[in-house]
Amino acid sequence: MAQKKKEKRIKIKTILMAMGILVVGYVLVIGLLIYLLPRNENSLILGTTSIIPYPAAISNAGIITVGKLYDELQSSKRFYESQDFSQVGLRVDFSTEDGQKRLSIKEKNILNKLIDDSIIEAQAKKRGINITKDIVDQEVDRKLKEYGTGDYLKKNLEKLYGWDLDDFKENIVKPDLYRERLFAELKKTDPSYQEAQQKINQAKSELDSGSDFSTVAKKYSQGDSAQNGGALGWFSASQMLPEIAQAIFNFEKGQQSDVIESSVGYHIVKVEDVKTQDGEKMFNVRQIFIPTKNFSQWLEEFEKDYNVFIPMTRFTWDKQTEQVKFRNQSLNEYEQDLIENPVNDPTVLF
Repeated sequence: MAQKKKEKRIKIKTILMAMGILVVGYVLVIGLLIYLLPRNENSLILGTTSIIPYPAAISNAGIITVGKLYDELQSSKRFYESQDFSQVGLRVDFSTEDGQKRLSIKEKNILNKLIDDSIIEAQAKKRGINITKDIVDQEVDRKLKEYGTGDYLKKNLEKLYGWDLDDFKENIVKPDLYRERLFAELKKTDPSYQEAQQKINQAKSELDSGSDFSTVAKKYSQGDSAQNGGALGWFSASQMLPEIAQAIFNFEKGQQSDVIESSVGYHIVKVEDVKTQDGEKMFNVRQIFIPTKNFSQWLEEFEKDYNVFIPMTRFTWDKQTEQVKFRNQSLNEYEQDLIENPVNDPTVLF
């Protein structure tokens, strides 16, 4: 009896060991396919990467999993394939050789963004900024109440990306909140930012005292237009920075803005004239412009402190540019050519 029990235990142990070997072998084979071969969208691979956290990128900011990368790539692909771009003269077809190359560019760009997001989150947490689930929920609820688009948003998330509201919060809202709050914290503590605020406020004070706009622009503005008294010429709202367009859209001839903060710096804008051309409102403007460090410049500085390793052989981390690059030089050249000579494919534009 004791012998039979012993044999049974040995048999169970052998079966378990065999199953373990098979599982390990399976994991290794899928890993080899992921890391050594071109991207494969086989459902078995996609399903496995959603369960097993194969690393797509490793840094001292954290690990980006292949599952996360593939999930966002599939969502991006679905976005393009779910819409009819033909009405605006654009097309998308990922089944062609060129289409596969452009999908690879999307994959590279998504991986780059995920690495950026992880570094931003790490830097934010260093400064005591922690975006909890409750904070994200409150932000989304506030926006939905403000715009009343809850049902519309949910339907379009599913249609365009295959996401539910939780996916949207995790993939879009949370990273954006970390970026916004880190940016706000950096602006409060950066001396160059405080100096820029002081200069634009001095310019505003002189204008409020009756000084001529052109004279003040020559004295304070740091843009190319400074020597011309801040004269920029005619622009439509769509040609302006959104912060400026919003501030002056209802202005009449001769009106001047308060200090406007944009993504590139501080502005004071004067509308010299207004007209309608081809049904579009046009503005002849002058500005006083004091540039500030933008978030991308800060991010470039942060990334120098992070060591990024990408195990997938099709990508590498370029320490000089702090960007993901293709190991295949022909793909790098293909991407550069697309940037310099965009064609009628929406994946180049969006």
